Amino acid sequence: MKLTRLAACGATMLALVAACVGTVTPAGATSGSCTARYEPKTYPSGYVVDTVYYCDSWQKAPVYGRTLITQRSWMYAGSNWYTCQRQDIGHQNPVTYNADGSANRNDWWLFTLADESVDDGPGYWGYLPATYLVQGGNWQRVPGVPDC
Repeated sequence: MKLTRLAACGATMLALVAACVGTVTPAGATSGSCTARYEPKTYPSGYVVDTVYYCDSWQKAPVYGRTLITQRSWMYAGSNWYTCQRQDIGHQNPVTYNADGSANRNDWWLFTLADESVDDGPGYWGYLPATYLVQGGNWQRVPGVPDC
């Protein structure tokens, strides 16, 4: 009896996870604009920016250093803030894939303070690939976020 109930719960949990994953809209399909909010942040250089832009990431995302080559940190999935974005045609984002198998491709990067470093310490300032965001589309800037 307990095994039957456990199997039923497991099947229910899988169905719930599948339903949630199926409703996520990754970067390949535009889903609105990021939201501006007055929330001052101080860059490592001491420069203060007054407005940040909240965008939604659909999975845990890597955050890269200034050169866009070395991953330094991680950003958790959900609503996160960014200060600006930049395009770097020479450094494409890692390709991510939608549930239907279609690919998300971009060369826009968003500047932020990551949640945690790759060595489990505090996150670093760096660039998150636009392919991990809900907002935006392939080879397009993320709507609502200014250039760096």
